[in-house]
Amino acid sequence: MSTQSKCEKGGVILIVNEQEIGKIIKGIGGFYYVKTDKSHDILECKARGVLRHQKIIPTVGDEVMIQSDNPGEWMIESIKPRKNIFVRPPVANVDIGLIVFSMTNPKPNLLLLDMLLISSEIQNVKPVVCFTKRDLTTTEEEQAIKAIYEKTPYQLFFFSKNDTDTLDRIIAEIGGKTAFMAGPSGVGKSTMANYLCADQTMETGALSQKLKRGKHTTRHVELLETKNGGYLLDTPGFSSYQISEMIKPEELREYFPEFSQGKCRFKSCLHKDEPGCDIKNSVESGIISVARYEHYLSLLEEIKKDQYR
Repeated sequence: MSTQSKCEKGGVILIVNEQEIGKIIKGIGGFYYVKTDKSHDILECKARGVLRHQKIIPTVGDEVMIQSDNPGEWMIESIKPRKNIFVRPPVANVDIGLIVFSMTNPKPNLLLLDMLLISSEIQNVKPVVCFTKRDLTTTEEEQAIKAIYEKTPYQLFFFSKNDTDTLDRIIAEIGGKTAFMAGPSGVGKSTMANYLCADQTMETGALSQKLKRGKHTTRHVELLETKNGGYLLDTPGFSSYQISEMIKPEELREYFPEFSQGKCRFKSCLHKDEPGCDIKNSVESGIISVARYEHYLSLLEEIKKDQYR
């Protein structure tokens, strides 16, 4: 959408009141950089005072309407309703969460992985699980992880740094969408991001041999374009939120999709001590992973304890 009118100043015709729709891809010191849908230009903007009065803060990822009242000066007029919004780091309208772990150095913490899966789904983000450093582990270890998640709908990708075929499949998965990365330090998120993004790079710090964790410094929040028209948040700093602050004990079971097939005696069954629990039977028969069920019980107790503090 674009509307414009002309005015004459000093014999020169100027175009004013031009409007564009676009996405905020970066924000620094009160200035916002919007990539427009029509021209694909990146325009520097400031927020209208009315947004500040309404206590609406533009956020990277927002879909916005911008207007130019004076040549070369653009203002954010309005912000479209958000699909979701995160605080750390601040970003809106995320579609996909690339949850990245390594097969070794560090070994994957599957409880943390499950927490990240739950955090993503609570925020209406589709999780895609990526395991790096495949070349440094065994087929048996890979198969063991696959066996845990084979009864879930989650996509799993296993790859090494030079496995461009698998990385290209991940690029296809996030095409036209906005994605963030989550996972522990030192697993190769920055290296992976540099491949996914076209003509843009994310700073890659050296792995600290003493602390066994990656170093990453980012001065602002920004969306980088991927090779097929998607966006990737440049800050691989997402971690699982405190799940107990987001859901109640009876809601946790909804975020273990393999539990949905259970036919428990009681509709309110928490799949712990209740009689006639079909989920416990499925765990004993191998239909549901023992590891996933143990993670469920651990998180259930954590939520209960936090609620009574």
